[in-house]
Amino acid sequence: MRSTTFDGALKIDEGVSTSNLTSIATARIGPRPPPSDWASVSMDCVARTRYEVAFCHSLLKPDGALVEAIGDRKALLVTTPSVDRIHGAAIRAALQKTNTVSTLVLNAREETKSMELVAAVCNEALSHGLNRTGLLISFGGGVCSDVVTVSASLIRRGVGHIRVPTTLIGQIDAGIGLKGAVNFCGKKSFVGCFHPPEQVLIDPAFLQSLPRRYLVSGVAEAIKMGIARDPTLFELIEARALDLVTSGFDEPAAEGRELLQRSVWGMLDELRQNPYEDQGYERLVDFGHTFSPALEAAMGFDIQHGEAVAIDMAMSTTIARSLGLIGADIWQRIVKVLKTASLPIFASRLDLQLCRDALVEARRHRGGSMNLVVPAGVGRVVFLKDADDLPDSVLESSLESLSSCAAGVA
Repeated sequence: MRSTTFDGALKIDEGVSTSNLTSIATARIGPRPPPSDWASVSMDCVARTRYEVAFCHSLLKPDGALVEAIGDRKALLVTTPSVDRIHGAAIRAALQKTNTVSTLVLNAREETKSMELVAAVCNEALSHGLNRTGLLISFGGGVCSDVVTVSASLIRRGVGHIRVPTTLIGQIDAGIGLKGAVNFCGKKSFVGCFHPPEQVLIDPAFLQSLPRRYLVSGVAEAIKMGIARDPTLFELIEARALDLVTSGFDEPAAEGRELLQRSVWGMLDELRQNPYEDQGYERLVDFGHTFSPALEAAMGFDIQHGEAVAIDMAMSTTIARSLGLIGADIWQRIVKVLKTASLPIFASRLDLQLCRDALVEARRHRGGSMNLVVPAGVGRVVFLKDADDLPDSVLESSLESLSSCAAGVA
């Protein structure tokens, strides 16, 4: 192997041949001139943010997109017991001709999403000698991709990773962003990173093997994008959500593809504007994600993420009605689409104290403003920034109204 070194940076041991070394003379200071003021000097770090989200078919074939994406790199695939039970044999057969060193099956669920799982991935990578050009592959839902993303950011200070999401939430939300996170000390997704994947490979065929509850949970994230920015998507869900869930997104096929495509494009378009969340803390995609993290933790994660998001959206929509931002007609339309998709709109653990605590945590996470996203119509949202915008009286009346609606009380 040929080595290259900078002038003066390598000490040559006596008696060692230097025929395989090339010395490159270089200036001590790079092409920029030295600063005139040495009080501080700058380092411009350009982060890689571009990656591809590809819609694929027959992803698990030996000549499919995943095998092509791996190439000749040493890879470690991480999956979960349920995905391994359904697709394990097919994925192992497809990867036989690659340099995939191991398939690690992790019991990755929301309640187990922790640094312990990250450590397990890192240990597996170490034991198989994964190098800087090595690759991690997450083959599962959003929790699996969360764990793998954090692991990839840590191994050798950052290796590449590819996501193959197998759930609806993974394909339209959790699996297509830049972030990864795990729970810590009872706080959902408290420890995490921004570490973009190289590629996200989406095969809608995986959805046909999902239990109905998981599909319904994923529809919540599509509803989020419809309410927040895409009335056409919302209307599609109003008309077809039940049929799509019943068929595993196979029928009607055209509408299923459109729901996936519009949801993915909407999410990527929003993330593109502020990918590292350092250009401000008003994020449209936070709709449904203010009360839901606290609700998931309070319920011991005995609730699907999308179910918690649906309850959050119902609460935020009811707050918007209480404040006069929307009328009863828009409120009824949004609540009806949640119910029609078999999503919950209320949980007994959603009370005034949980809402207060969630808003305090939101302010900590969002630069000092709660930035609660509430609808101002279908396809449009506004941000409630200050505590004065949302007095306890509005929270209490909204909780009472939503509880009555969930109980079927007029």
